[in-house]
Amino acid sequence: MSLVTVAVLAASTTVPAANAGPDSGASLAGTDSLQPLAGGLSPAQFAHPETRFKPAMRWWWQKPLDDAEALRELQVISDAGFGEIEIAFSAGAWATDEQRTILGHVLDKAAQLGIKISMTMGAAWPVQTPSTGAGSGFASQELQYGRVHLTAAQSFSGPVTPPIDAAQLPQARKLVAVTAARVVDAGPDVTTPGQPPAKSTVLDPASLTDLTAQVKNGNLTWRAPAGGNWDLFAFWSRENKGNYTNPFDADASRKAAQDLDQIQIGKDNAPKLRKAGADLFEDSLELHGTSIYWTPKMQAEFRGRRGYDMAKFLPLMFVQGESDFPVPPKEPNPDFALSDGSAGKVRHDYYETLTDLYIGNHLQVFQDWAKQYGMQYKAQAAYLQDLEPIRSFRSLQSFGGRSETESLDAGENLPISTDDPAWRNSLAFQQTIASGVHQAGGDLLSVELGAFFKPAYSMNLDNYRDLMGKEWAAGVSQPFIHGFALQTAGAAWPGTTRFGETVTDSWNDKNFPQWSSWAALNSYFARGTSVLETGTAKTDVAVYSDSFLSPRGSQSLFDAHRLEEQGFSVEYLDPQGLARDSRPANGELFPGTSGYHALVVDQRSLGHDAAAAILRAAHAGVRVVFVGALPDHDTTFASGGRGDADVKNSVAETLKQPSATRVASQNDVAGALKRLGLAPRVASGGTQVLSQWREVKGGAYAYLYNPSDHPATFTPSFGVQGVPSEMNLWDGSISPLAQYTSGNGRTALPVTLQGREGKVISINKDARPAVHVVGSAPEGGQLAISGGKIVFRATESGTQTFQLSNGRSVDVTAEVPDDDRPLSGPPSSRPSVIEPWSPWSLSVKTVTPSGGATVTVPSGLGDSQFQQFRLKDWRDITDLSGESGVGTYTANTTLPDGWRASGGVFLDLGHVDGTADIAVNGQVVGTQITDGRQWDIGRWLHPGANSVQITVRTTLRNAVSKYNKKSTASQPYGLRGPVTLTPWRDAVVYGGR
Repeated sequence: MSLVTVAVLAASTTVPAANAGPDSGASLAGTDSLQPLAGGLSPAQFAHPETRFKPAMRWWWQKPLDDAEALRELQVISDAGFGEIEIAFSAGAWATDEQRTILGHVLDKAAQLGIKISMTMGAAWPVQTPSTGAGSGFASQELQYGRVHLTAAQSFSGPVTPPIDAAQLPQARKLVAVTAARVVDAGPDVTTPGQPPAKSTVLDPASLTDLTAQVKNGNLTWRAPAGGNWDLFAFWSRENKGNYTNPFDADASRKAAQDLDQIQIGKDNAPKLRKAGADLFEDSLELHGTSIYWTPKMQAEFRGRRGYDMAKFLPLMFVQGESDFPVPPKEPNPDFALSDGSAGKVRHDYYETLTDLYIGNHLQVFQDWAKQYGMQYKAQAAYLQDLEPIRSFRSLQSFGGRSETESLDAGENLPISTDDPAWRNSLAFQQTIASGVHQAGGDLLSVELGAFFKPAYSMNLDNYRDLMGKEWAAGVSQPFIHGFALQTAGAAWPGTTRFGETVTDSWNDKNFPQWSSWAALNSYFARGTSVLETGTAKTDVAVYSDSFLSPRGSQSLFDAHRLEEQGFSVEYLDPQGLARDSRPANGELFPGTSGYHALVVDQRSLGHDAAAAILRAAHAGVRVVFVGALPDHDTTFASGGRGDADVKNSVAETLKQPSATRVASQNDVAGALKRLGLAPRVASGGTQVLSQWREVKGGAYAYLYNPSDHPATFTPSFGVQGVPSEMNLWDGSISPLAQYTSGNGRTALPVTLQGREGKVISINKDARPAVHVVGSAPEGGQLAISGGKIVFRATESGTQTFQLSNGRSVDVTAEVPDDDRPLSGPPSSRPSVIEPWSPWSLSVKTVTPSGGATVTVPSGLGDSQFQQFRLKDWRDITDLSGESGVGTYTANTTLPDGWRASGGVFLDLGHVDGTADIAVNGQVVGTQITDGRQWDIGRWLHPGANSVQITVRTTLRNAVSKYNKKSTASQPYGLRGPVTLTPWRDAVVYGGR
């Protein structure tokens, strides 16, 4: 029996070690007990989340469809813990009687199962329907120009010039305008659409002339004025190469919706959707234009919204490649500029109008349509286009729609690493989208998770967890897994796939070894989602953003690294959101939703209304930090010089306020906020941490994420005073924390996060703190509340000193058997849980086109006892090279009659390439998705014969390469270790008396 010596101040008493395990009973008076947060989640709601919080699975339907198989797969996907299934139609399996019939059966079955069905809007993205395609008048349009060079006083007479690419794109076109301008500085002509000029052609702003009224029957007679060279322009509208529904035309959106009513949904399925439907989904907004986007009512809309006619300014709006998916990270050289520098204002007005039309004529129309089915319209809105993303998502959310982003278009890479040049940009990408959702008061932001242009069949479940950890930290809440393929009879092994071997991943339940592990991961995901969709999302800092959203290159909206090192959370704010919606009050922007305490502005130009809003924010006590050179001109054209003066005046007045300052660089912002007296909601004191803060009536939930590859131990201070608990996303437990400091409106506690680990802390501001440990974190174990007592769960022998909140000091000396004992050397005089274990044996059930076989590896796995060595990769075992499947590792021991677990034993698998099901003596312990978990197996060990079985499930990648011979890609597989056993003992630090 282990002995523990406990000394309290001058008194010394020797007592036996506490024998309370981690699951022992209720708290005693005098220690903190679990008290749910008012307005938050109950322990039962967290442990067993509602269906609406469960992950969703995209489900690809391809021809030929199979009704019975669809219903079988629906059941299988539901049984794996998915709460929503999103049907993604494909050409040939859409808009047929069979499709609508099977859809009806699926909706009936989903209603019985209590899960929800969503579906794509058509079989392509963006939306394309028969009545809105080429020649319909509702197809997507673009504007292209042609031009003629004229010298001073030269005459032109004849047909107006055709588009510059008319020979390559001879489709029908309509003349929109004819204009002229004097050339100040000629750049090279654009001869290949999409390729910007080396420099812009500079035009004289005073010379811009609209000649459209002089065109008769397609002909123009015009004489260039004397003095200088001139360009004569003709502008033509036409359908663009995409032939999708025009996203800027409300009539086109309504026409597409009518098609979807008839040919996809069908009248018999409408009432079924009201029972089992979730959303009608428009996938990636992959708009492609050869020139710039257009819509028939553009000129009238521009005039009404911007206050001036656009015709004579049309040359200034052309930027090659800007109106094409994906938008470049920085604006290329425009085709044309003005000598007074104001051309950028005209383009800004064009882009703002384009976003206006997209929001009002596309997003709102489709959400209004979805309501008739009791559903929501869901969109991956605006991003990767020359559209403003934050306003688009905020508007979609305010209309009642659902918002979605994706890991692929964000530029995420595997493995997740801060060393990846794209890491910062992909984080800002997701934060930007989350900003619009949160500003509108939205809770749900889903992500299309797991699509990569890499060899298919290579996604381990831990890859999805790794991705989602970062997405949660950016403000995303729910994963939509990409994806599951509806199987067809006779499909080539390993089953029907949506994208072949080029994109991850087309799951099925029959051949993917890791399919059965989804249930464990989905429980984890559902708990995280439930936390991040409860309460109100609050963020510390808003960064002013007036740009599009692109994943290309390593460009970043803002380098927030220094802010993250102090714990500041960051989102982004667009000009209209700031000027019209932010409602500054009591030191916050968006006080009812996002609650930004600070605004950072690193821009050289601002809208004059946005500049005025910044001044109002400073008056309201919001901290304002300008970075670098101050903004000195307006972004809108019609305001002219008056707008520029207004911007300068507003900025100057803002800097006179005590809540505002100016710094030289983005790295200086964190220090400036400290000088302005602002602390983050999660102050991390120099440790880079990403966080999400969810405020509820009774306190707050904080999701903490360590973006580093390495462990981080730090003591964050949280911006609410109360009693903390840890919410375990893996097992659903909520545990009051034994060590923290509370006062002055804040709560601080020691936290350790493994590399890329996320953790949830709840703080109950209504709970009255009981006696707890204060001070620094202990070594060689951890503190816990168990059996109503504060205990030190020691994994190493030694003495610890603990300070209690009641002013007492406690010394605890623990002797833990077999800690760090090597397997070699003389046997212990004490019965050991470590030494007697046999080497591992391995039996693998392979997955092959012929059905697989059982391969036994009785030895030769490496020096494979516990504690010391790593085990072999399956690729290095002759009989398993190139195989995939399910491998069971077994180790046996006989423990003597005198052995007993007078505490517990932690099992750590080390590294596993795959998922792992753990069983001890035939009893299921759990499923491990990611490395770094410790499993307490002491309760299942006993004197006599014992066995531990680790069942590893691999991906399909190696077998697909071996048997299909289309790729040589391979991955490491297996239990790699080192596998360790760590005994622990509980020593009482405070017993509640």
